[in-house]
Amino acid sequence: METTSVPSLRTRRIATLALTSVCVFWGATFLLMKLGTRAISDAMGPDWKVAGGAFFLFVRFALASALMPLLIPASVKRLSASAWKYGFGISLVFSAGFMLQIFGLSQEDLPPGQSAFLTSLYVVSTPILSALLLRKAPSAGVLLGLVFATLGAAFIAGPPKGGLSLGAWATIGCAVAFGGHIVMTDSYTRKTDPLALTFTMLVFSTLWMGLIMAVTPQGLSRLQPQSLAALFGDGRFIVSVTLCAVLATVIALSVLNRWQKELSPSRAAIVYTSEPVFAALISILFGEEHFTGWLFFGAAMILLANLSAEFIGRKAPQGGAP
Repeated sequence: METTSVPSLRTRRIATLALTSVCVFWGATFLLMKLGTRAISDAMGPDWKVAGGAFFLFVRFALASALMPLLIPASVKRLSASAWKYGFGISLVFSAGFMLQIFGLSQEDLPPGQSAFLTSLYVVSTPILSALLLRKAPSAGVLLGLVFATLGAAFIAGPPKGGLSLGAWATIGCAVAFGGHIVMTDSYTRKTDPLALTFTMLVFSTLWMGLIMAVTPQGLSRLQPQSLAALFGDGRFIVSVTLCAVLATVIALSVLNRWQKELSPSRAAIVYTSEPVFAALISILFGEEHFTGWLFFGAAMILLANLSAEFIGRKAPQGGAP
C-alpha cells in the first residue's frame, strides 16, 4: 500500500507565505492594469478602450511567453501535441476573461479594489458551471454564496442607482469566464503537462489579443510611430505591463506550481481569498479609491460568498485523509 508523506509544519508555513505573495502580486495587477489602460488612453485616445485593452494584454502575454522558456525551461521541454491542442481550447476562455476584466478596469467608474472583489466571484461561478456540465445540483454553500455575492456586487459601490455599471457587469462576466477556465484547467492538466499547457495558453492568448486589435475598428490604425513612441515613453505603461508579465504571470505561476501542492485545496482556497483584500488595500494606498462602509460591506459579502461556496455543504473526501 502506497503512503503519501505529509508536509512538515515548516513546509506548510513556507507554502502559505509563498501563496500569499502570489496573492499580493495578483492584487497589485488591478492597479497596474488601471494605470496601464490610462496610459494607453492618453496616447491612443479615450475611445480606444477595447483595442487598448487587447494591446495591453498582447504585450503582457507576449512578454510572458518569451520569458517562460528562460525562467521555466520545463515549460518548453515538455511540449507535446496535446499541450498545443488543450492550450488552444483553454486560451479562448482565458483570453475572454482577461479581456472582460481589463475592459471593466478601463471604465473610470470601476476602481481596482472593486474590480478585484467582483473578479473573485469565480469561486462561486466555478461550482455552478461544473454542476451544469456534470448535471449535478450545486451545493447549499454555492446557493447561499449566490445570495451573498448578489448583495456584495450590488452594494460594493454604494446603494445601486439604476443597476450595476458597465464596468461591473464586464467584471462579473470575467468571473464567469475564469470559472470556466478553472473547470477546463482541472480537466486538461490531467491530460497534459501543466507547465507546457501554461506556455501554449499564453502563446495562443497573445495571438487572440492581436486578432482582437485587427478586427476592432481603428484597432491597428492607431498604432502609428508617434503614438507608440508616446506610449512606450510613458513610465506608467512600461512599469505596469512589465510587472504584470514578470511578477503576476511568470513568477506567480512558477511559485503556485511549486508550492500549492504542499497545502490542502481548502487551505489554499482560504489563502486565495486574500487577493481582493490586497488589491483593495493597494488601491486605497495609492489613492485610487477611498475606504467606505459600503466598500467594507460589499467586500465582506463577496468574501462570505467565496467561503460559503468553498466550505458549506461540500462532502468530505473519503478515506479520512486530513
